Amino acid sequence: MLDWWEKNFATCELGDRRLNERAMSISFALSQGFGKALSEIFSGATVLKRAYEFFLTPKSNLPR
Repeated sequence: MLDWWEKNFATCELGDRRLNERAMSISFALSQGFGKALSEIFSGATVLKRAYEFFLTPKSNLPR
């Protein structure tokens, strides 16, 4: 899964350094816990909440 992560996220550019770092950390965690529930992948409530908030960020979504 690490190859998948590097190929898809290691050079992401969302226009904000913090968003880039959040995208990379979330995607890395997802690649390590592929197939598990988000609550199993993210160690604590705060980290899980930050992941959900990131998913709602307009810059983190692809255009439709």
